[in-house]
Amino acid sequence: MNDRITKARALRRAVQLWCGTLSDESVMLEVAALYPQWRDKTAYRAGAVVRCGLDENGEPRLWRVLQDHTSQAGWEPENAPSLFKRVGMDGELPLWTQPLGASDAYEQGDRVSHLGRVWVSVCGGNVWEPGVYGWESGEDA
Repeated sequence: MNDRITKARALRRAVQLWCGTLSDESVMLEVAALYPQWRDKTAYRAGAVVRCGLDENGEPRLWRVLQDHTSQAGWEPENAPSLFKRVGMDGELPLWTQPLGASDAYEQGDRVSHLGRVWVSVCGGNVWEPGVYGWESGEDA
């Protein structure tokens, strides 16, 4: 096998192992494409994180495995709430993540969870952190 391919595979595995050490969900979402894709007929351990599906912005969704199991068709993360919990969600609300620009900015009325509170965007094209500008604080999350 080509030495470059072998090194690239080793590097990818090292990065995936590093991703497994992350605990801050907002950071995990920033590097979501680095997590392994969910597959059926695969053994998963509780605590592992997999990538499956896209969110409303076209970004990969991450899911944390809740219990050891071997996956099968029909047990995709979005269909198996006893096996997976979506990363980046605080109950029914998404965690705030820093937009990269206008393409993924928050729109007026968008609701997020950030630092233990619910925030509502009061403007369109909102790229600011809640509490800085463009957000109203709601109830505790």
